[in-house]
Amino acid sequence: MKLFRNRSFILSLVVLMVAVFFVPSVVKITHALSEHEHLECKAFGELHIHGIELDCDFEDFNLSPQNHSYLVEIPKPLIIEIPKRITFQYTFLSKYQKLHFALRGPPSAS
Repeated sequence: MKLFRNRSFILSLVVLMVAVFFVPSVVKITHALSEHEHLECKAFGELHIHGIELDCDFEDFNLSPQNHSYLVEIPKPLIIEIPKRITFQYTFLSKYQKLHFALRGPPSAS
């Protein structure tokens, strides 16, 4: 456990993790900006075959995995409304409760 308390060890571990996380992005960007040559086909309308690029590692790794699960339409659950029947008695006004009209009058009389 003393190894994890050392600040230089933790700092080097964080730098290593950040480097591992960002190396694919940096490699792909540097390849796209400096190394990769885009050939344009100028022979339109003619039957021809293009040569294969064997040294291009541009598509060997994927930075963002493709997840198209949001495109699948999920059916909504069937909701059946059951009409509610009133099966209890109206007990709001009881004989033990003061009614609203019993408090009418001046505040000193109540």
